[in-house]
Parts: sequence; C-alpha cells; structure tokens
Amino acid sequence: MKKFLVSYFFAKKEKEKEKMNMETRKTSFEEKLKENLGAEYKATFPQRMEKQDEEFLRVGVQKFGESAGIWIYLNGSEFHWLDNEEDIQRAVTKVIEEYKKKRGFLNGPYLTGDSFSNVKNNLVCALVNREDNEEVLKYIPHIRYYDMVAYFLIFITVDGESYVRTVVNEDLDRWEVELQDVLETAKSNTDLNPPVIEMVGIKDWKVISAPIGNTFGEMLQSIKSHQEQKNPMYVLSNQSGLYGASNMIDNHLLGQISESCNDSLLILPVDIHEIILIPSRKNRTSIADWKAVIHALNIENKGVKLSDLVYLFDRADKKLHVAKNDDFQA
Repeated sequence: MKKFLVSYFFAKKEKEKEKMNMETRKTSFEEKLKENLGAEYKATFPQRMEKQDEEFLRVGVQKFGESAGIWIYLNGSEFHWLDNEEDIQRAVTKVIEEYKKKRGFLNGPYLTGDSFSNVKNNLVCALVNREDNEEVLKYIPHIRYYDMVAYFLIFITVDGESYVRTVVNEDLDRWEVELQDVLETAKSNTDLNPPVIEMVGIKDWKVISAPIGNTFGEMLQSIKSHQEQKNPMYVLSNQSGLYGASNMIDNHLLGQISESCNDSLLILPVDIHEIILIPSRKNRTSIADWKAVIHALNIENKGVKLSDLVYLFDRADKKLHVAKNDDFQA
C-alpha cells in the first residue's frame, strides 16, 4: 500500500499539466455561457472531465436561485474536447440550444414535487461535506453523518438525460412527511442509479480503473475471485457517476461487498461521487498516511470534498465506523 501512495502522487504530477489545461477550458466555457445566456447561469462538469473511452462530454447548466439543473451531453470529438476557443463557442451554442429545449421539462410534474406520492419513487440520497456546505444546509433537510451530511435529490432519467432537483425544507412541509421517512424511501430507490464497482490500481505511473462486471451480481462475484490477490482495491460509485459516495450510508450494500471480500472494508472518501474500498486485512498503510492522501485530494477537489476521515465498514457488526490504526494489521 505504501507503494500506492508514492505511485499515486507521481500519477497526480503526470496529470497536473493536462488538468490545469482542462481547468482553463472549463473556465472559458463558463465565461462564454454567461456572456450568451446571462450572468445568473453557471456551468458544472463531472469531476473527471478528461478524454476517456466514452465519447460524450457532459455539461451541467443551472440558474442561480433554482435548485434544479440540467445535464447536457455533447459528442466530445465533435467539439475536439474544447481544445480551442472556436470549439468552446460552438459547444456553448449547442449547450444553450439543448438547455432551452429541456428547461420546459423541469416545469412539468416530474420535478415540481407537488406531493410526496409524485416524487417518492424518484428520491435518492447524496452525501457532502458538512463544514463546506453550512450556508446552503440552512435551506435543505439533511441528516448528519460524521463530518458529512446526507441530503436528498429528486432524480429523473429520460432518454439518457439526468434531471436533478434538491429537496428543500418547503418540500417536507408541503408533503407532511418526516425526515426519516424521506431517508428510508431514498435508500430503497437504489435501482434508480445502481451501484458500480471497478477495480483500481497503478499502471505505468497512472491511476486506472477497470470494470469487473455488467451487473452488480457479476461485480460481487468478481470480487470473490480476487480474494487471493495481494492488494485488491476497488472504486465504488453509481451508474450516472453522480453522488456515488452516498453508497456509504447503505449498510446493506456495503455488507454485500464485505461478504464478497470475506473481510471488513477500509473506506477512503475520494469525493462526493466515489469512494475507494480496500479489504482491511490487505491494508498495510497507517491511518495517518491514508489521511495524508485524503488531505491532498481535498485540497485539489474543491467543491466536491467529502470527508477528512478514513472509515471502516465492520463485517461483524455491519456498521460504518471511523477507522483506527488498531483496526488493521501493521
């Protein structure tokens, strides 16, 4: 595991130049979006807006004061992955066109949330850092979870497009339901955005992840087959890649993975979209060293920071705990 620490930081340095370039592109895109659509709009991007095997570039557009935003999917190669100002402007024009078409959908019954019965089958959980979101948490119902909070989204997918609205305090008043009822309902809707597990490691000084199955059952079976590997490590997210770290609050899900590993799970909170899982008996790195990795990630992951802590899902009591050094073999 110590080799992973060294390799990880080398890999981050290798990607630093490309990432800075991508940050510049994202800034330019948002500036042009505001120029064309209005200063009250903002653009958001997935954490890993890089050239991947997938062909689509995902851009979110949200208007200030509205809790709903819209994800727009572009053909990345058509716009040369925003490599120059001309392609950025073309992409902005296309995004605005698609946004205006889809904006009407958000005014419809799916996301207005007039009644609990209309939305309960589309509620999902999200997990964010508590300290970084203290101001906005005044307006949304949430549940404290260590140094994080769980809150709730109305999540709709239509024709491959994801529509998300945050549940606010006024919604609970209108629905006349308790916060715990919303939590239990959201936790039962895992089929809306199914969990995805990939194996993660270092190859040629690069951090890579690889699929281990097409269904969750196949993923669990694959994990069972890795029990004899020296340092198996997995990344857990969900099908959309959005707010996948919320799987941390699903003890049943973590229990299934733990049973497949035949071990408790060390959990590294990478960001709000994904977490890393390590079978605890395979861990040879101190909690202090893992915290150093998390600290470095949190400095870089502004806006998507999840937690400052390292966690352990205990296979015996099937609960999540803050990890301590004596939880692991040295």
